[in-house]
Amino acid sequence: MPGISAVCPSVRRFVETFGRLVACGSLVGWLAASRLPAADASTEVAIVRGGRPAAVIVTADRPNAVCTYAATELAYHVRKASGAQLRIVTESTIPSDAGSRIYLGATRAAHATGLAFEHLAPETFILKSAPGALYIVGADTDGSAPADTAGSEDLYNAPGKSIGDPLNMNTSAGTLFGVYEWLERDLGVRWLWPGELGTLVPKRTDVTAHAVAATIAPRFFQRAVRPGLSFTFDHAALGFTPQAAAAYAHDQTVFLRRNRMGRGVAMTYHHAFVDWWEKYGPEHPDWFQLLPDGKRGPAKPGGRFSMSVSNPGLQQQVVALWKAQPAPRPHYINAVENDILGLCTCPDCLAWDGPEPADYSTFTPPTSKMFGSRFVTDRYAKFWLAIQQLAAKDDPEVNVVGYAYENYFQPPTSGVKLNPHIVVGFCPSSYWYPRPPDEHAWVKQQWTGWSETGARLFSRTNYFLDGYCMPFIFAHQFADDFQHEARHGMVATDFDSLTGQWSTQGPNLYLLMQLQTRPDADPDALLAEYYSAFGGAAAAVKAYFDYWENYTMTHRPLLVKSFADLGASRWRTFARAAQAVFPPSCFPPAEAILATARMAAAGDREAAERVAFLADGLAHAQLCARAAALLTLGDPQSTPARGKQALDELLAFRRAHEREWIGNFNHDAWVEDLSWKLSAETKQQPELYP
Repeated sequence: MPGISAVCPSVRRFVETFGRLVACGSLVGWLAASRLPAADASTEVAIVRGGRPAAVIVTADRPNAVCTYAATELAYHVRKASGAQLRIVTESTIPSDAGSRIYLGATRAAHATGLAFEHLAPETFILKSAPGALYIVGADTDGSAPADTAGSEDLYNAPGKSIGDPLNMNTSAGTLFGVYEWLERDLGVRWLWPGELGTLVPKRTDVTAHAVAATIAPRFFQRAVRPGLSFTFDHAALGFTPQAAAAYAHDQTVFLRRNRMGRGVAMTYHHAFVDWWEKYGPEHPDWFQLLPDGKRGPAKPGGRFSMSVSNPGLQQQVVALWKAQPAPRPHYINAVENDILGLCTCPDCLAWDGPEPADYSTFTPPTSKMFGSRFVTDRYAKFWLAIQQLAAKDDPEVNVVGYAYENYFQPPTSGVKLNPHIVVGFCPSSYWYPRPPDEHAWVKQQWTGWSETGARLFSRTNYFLDGYCMPFIFAHQFADDFQHEARHGMVATDFDSLTGQWSTQGPNLYLLMQLQTRPDADPDALLAEYYSAFGGAAAAVKAYFDYWENYTMTHRPLLVKSFADLGASRWRTFARAAQAVFPPSCFPPAEAILATARMAAAGDREAAERVAFLADGLAHAQLCARAAALLTLGDPQSTPARGKQALDELLAFRRAHEREWIGNFNHDAWVEDLSWKLSAETKQQPELYP
């Protein structure tokens, strides 16, 4: 059932312990139900009868922005289901012929009913039916920013979305999430991709709110998929026109909120020390890596560097900077190492290291920068623990954030034990999908090993940057990974990033969204929901994506060889190798399956349009693979002139289809800019080309 929940003794007990739960993050996994009276069939509420409104939507007289938006979302989806337009009124203007009422947010009626909503945890909501009324009320941000967001990088929002805006990830939108929960439960609504075509709303002439009495909170206190709206590139004609880019950003932002992306407790983390050499290097060189040549700091001017994490002065400075922040201080201290291997060779750091695991290099390619590097996990585990223990003298509930990354990805081996106040982002540097079975099992073992240290874990992977715009399907292997993590202590997510290839990678992305609110659901049942949107073509569409998943999973040797031969990277320059991994011969079987789907969808306008959406995505992928073959930087024979016709055809296709959201063309352009030999012609503004 949408909005996975678990039972907690009472709202009263929750209120008493909420401060402690939020401080240490153990709210995660607290899913819900207060001592609300049990619902019975007599509390079913008529919303629409015979296609005519039987209820009104009621907000407080001065509703907050979240409730106002929730009302419009509720009315939109009910109308899309039934054709009936529900009126939205305030509590003081309920008409005499109102019929049933759907009360949204902190209304007087909700208060009079005894719903204990004033102290709900962030993003938590109550669903309660009563004779003639449905109450949906949640914890909503009133417009003032939570303290924990101060100074943090805003990696999760489209520009212009301030705290309090219902579409801002940092806004607690409990009432809005309650509306989405009800739409999923009682109307069967699902959101497959951004835009109206991707909104699945089963048609009906009657709408009923079934009996319900529940208080529901998210399973994970952060559910984050970075939106992928900030990729920049020099060749403007490859991407969206500016107007289409803005429209795409809006529709995707709406889509992410409908899928309950958000965070109730804002962690502050990123690579923490990138500017420290300039700030502190001259006075405290001992805080920085000691290289084998005896030099401290970057190996070359402007280069990346790691820290001497065993140094007490460094630890004290991290805590001092946290303590110097204005009250109330954040509950999270950022101790994430820079984007580089742990390289310090000072005696104290070396002494902190544990034994190298026997399987340390088993799944690391010899070409990787990690191959042959020193295993340094234990020094980082001890670093985080030292910071947490120092800061706990001032605030026992403070948390420290670090990454399991690079040559400190595998769990510690020295026996060091962490605690729930240390939050570790599981961030594999490699091990991309598709994985062979032994490597897949090994990656899951690393997660389990970290969970056994006593730390809390969040998934911080880069896997969804992979695949370019190709039909690159790894849905089941990803679901197995995710559900293993959910079973073994995952408290939050942060996926970097959403490339938005909705038409070619839909099953991957649907599971990415749905598993964050339904982590225990059967992946095949979730995918059946996705395929049901194609009506009579559902079986053919399933066969189509099964074909591509089988192709992806069985062609790993070709993938690895092609990337090595052409000097391509999996997420940054996939378009160097797209034509090799997806040669012309792989497309005709998929086209034949889609032809069957078209025939099966005939007579069902929505289903036919969705099949056409997939076909447009496949056509786009073929055009991209053809252009890649002629323009790739991996081929010394490539020239802009050689690929001009193929590129012209691709760009003409993008201009004709850019409002369909078959893919995020700006992400595609970013990959192509780094992968292809392009002329100055494509640097002009996209609306002028072709």
